[in-house]
Amino acid sequence: MLPCSEVHWKILPAVCRQLALCMEKEKVPRSRIAEALGTTTAAVSQYISGKRGGAPLPARAKKECRLLAKRYAQGAVDASEMDVGISMIVVIAKGSRLGKNDPCVICMSTKKR
Repeated sequence: MLPCSEVHWKILPAVCRQLALCMEKEKVPRSRIAEALGTTTAAVSQYISGKRGGAPLPARAKKECRLLAKRYAQGAVDASEMDVGISMIVVIAKGSRLGKNDPCVICMSTKKR
């Protein structure tokens, strides 16, 4: 499996699920959670119910999800900052520096062109 495939099919859904759970604890409406995650309210419901994004995350990634969710609930994070935050959590969850040690032939090749 390509590194991007693992991120797309396993890690990113797990991060989104954790963020959805944390944002719900912060009393963020599901419509705003969906907006923050770039998805639908139906997908958010699936994350919260456990039907989507069931891969385990390391404790550090969960902690970063809690912090990002809290900042979003307080209005301290906009959509572009949310994307950056999610990307950083994915890197933590993946356990590597994506694009440096994890070449992908499609989007993050380490080969010089």
